[in-house]
Amino acid sequence: MALRTSKTDLLIIGAGPAGLMAACWASQFSEGMSTRMIDLKSARTATGHADGIHSRTLEIFDSFGIVDPILRRGVHEVEMGYWGVNTESGKLECQQRMRSQREGLSRFGQMLLNQGQVEQVMIDHINAQGHLSIERNKRADKIYFTDDPTHPVSVEVKSVRADRMVAAIQDGTAGEHGHAEVTEAIQAQYVVACDGARSLVREQLGVPLESKSTDSMWAVIDIVPITDFPDIRQSCAVHSDKYGSIMTAPRENRLVRFYLQLTGGSDLEKKALEQTEESPDAIIQLAQRIMKPYSLTYEHCDWWSIYPIKQGLVTNSQVKNRVFLTGDAAHTHSPKAGQGMNVSIQDTYNLVWKLGLVITGVAQPTILETYESERHPVAEQLMKMDAELVEAYERTGGSISHVSQIRDEHAGFMSGVEVTYPESLLVASKGGTERAKGITVGMRMRSWPVVNHANGSTVQLANVLSSNGAWRLVVFAGDLRQSEQTERLGAFTENFNKQPLLSSSRRTVPLKKGHMALEVILIHAGSRSSVSLMDLPEIFRPFDEKLGWDYGKVFADDESYGQGSGHAYREYGISEDTGYLVLVRPDQHVAMVTGIGDEEQIERYFSRWHARSSVYN
Repeated sequence: MALRTSKTDLLIIGAGPAGLMAACWASQFSEGMSTRMIDLKSARTATGHADGIHSRTLEIFDSFGIVDPILRRGVHEVEMGYWGVNTESGKLECQQRMRSQREGLSRFGQMLLNQGQVEQVMIDHINAQGHLSIERNKRADKIYFTDDPTHPVSVEVKSVRADRMVAAIQDGTAGEHGHAEVTEAIQAQYVVACDGARSLVREQLGVPLESKSTDSMWAVIDIVPITDFPDIRQSCAVHSDKYGSIMTAPRENRLVRFYLQLTGGSDLEKKALEQTEESPDAIIQLAQRIMKPYSLTYEHCDWWSIYPIKQGLVTNSQVKNRVFLTGDAAHTHSPKAGQGMNVSIQDTYNLVWKLGLVITGVAQPTILETYESERHPVAEQLMKMDAELVEAYERTGGSISHVSQIRDEHAGFMSGVEVTYPESLLVASKGGTERAKGITVGMRMRSWPVVNHANGSTVQLANVLSSNGAWRLVVFAGDLRQSEQTERLGAFTENFNKQPLLSSSRRTVPLKKGHMALEVILIHAGSRSSVSLMDLPEIFRPFDEKLGWDYGKVFADDESYGQGSGHAYREYGISEDTGYLVLVRPDQHVAMVTGIGDEEQIERYFSRWHARSSVYN
């Protein structure tokens, strides 16, 4: 039987956290880019699975305007307790409390909320955009390359009967042909594989997954505990010299998650390993032994599972610059640092805006190589950190000092905010930033409150850097009360308008096919009253015949009615006497830092990869 064929620019396989973030980005490039998204399951994750949300992930959600429901529904994690046995009394006691996250990393802390609700927030956003929908009960059955010059990736898709899907997943036969029939061959320009640790895409394209450690078995259970353990509503690492360790994490609706490693060294652990679907009683009994003398019972169990963890990393995360492996399809590891969902989301957040630029004709395909160069080192660092935590928790007896030391050493990485991408087509040289010591090229632009010049309201700079596909050139013009600074700003404007790519790209969103959006933002160091908005160059207050002036692109580093603003120049390490230009990518990472007057350098940056540019190539 001949397959029905169709074509799409972008195909997303898998609607878990990584896939849904990919779809959030794809929705921003709806004009000039077709996207489809398929998923095996009939519905989103119901409960259980991942539950930790780190700072950078919250920043990303905020950039799409969807962080509020997560902050409302989730549990704020602010402190971690380390419990161990007192060597003199033999009693279990809290031996150390520490902040869950180092101060000053982000305006967001850490949250705990089940994966299903996180997925629902992204699904609601995608539905509200109205540009694509999740095609459920569809399984990617085969993937291969063809000789089609524009849509070289072919994916044969099977439709799975919804009434058999639950049973198929439960009995492990979801991959058998008897539950589905091939209905379509989708021909795509690009494929983003978000299909999990058992990735069919990875397997069929022959991408090796290098194992970094031996397997370990874990039990995880979400219950509403009835207990007299005093720290049950905060994250804890509890170590019993005799019975091993347990990690706890408070959750929404009074739930608490318990993690236990199962070594099989006792009859009770063997019993837990042998359990399938009967009950989690053996897991609870293991937890009870570790937490003695505190009691632990429950009436409601929300979810539980026993599963193996193997640390693994693909040798390469892209195939022929057309198929990209993300999330668990590219890397697997233990749950000890709560990184799985976060790094998966951050993978596709890094990737899909680049795909959008290429597919809509803005950028040359060479920029897609930066997905490998930027995210593979992150996965390697994740493997290293995970191995150190496993060593600390399991092989050193849960040493409190060792565990806390490792977590502190990796705090910036664990939170995601200090991930720094190396020099590439999309990250300029890190040299020459002596006057902007608070900004790191390749790292996400750290947010700080500034004051809107027009209305006096205090806003986070990150709120001006929303994820809508636009680039931002942030002009730190210095103190405009000084005539030399005003003259320098005028010269900047004149020189900017002479640059072909910069001047033609200075437009606002929504994005249009073949056009790059570049927003120019001014942050001056003087008070609002010392500068008239209408005296500033038009580039900072663009005019629209229907909408009038744009009042959202000029900000002051000024105090405003006790709202915590001011001192942005100091925080970013920029002199008020000289100023600086900061180019920010659509994913909020700093692409370049250079001086006012070096506009040609920014033009040259874009010319290296812009699809319509032959200058400097």
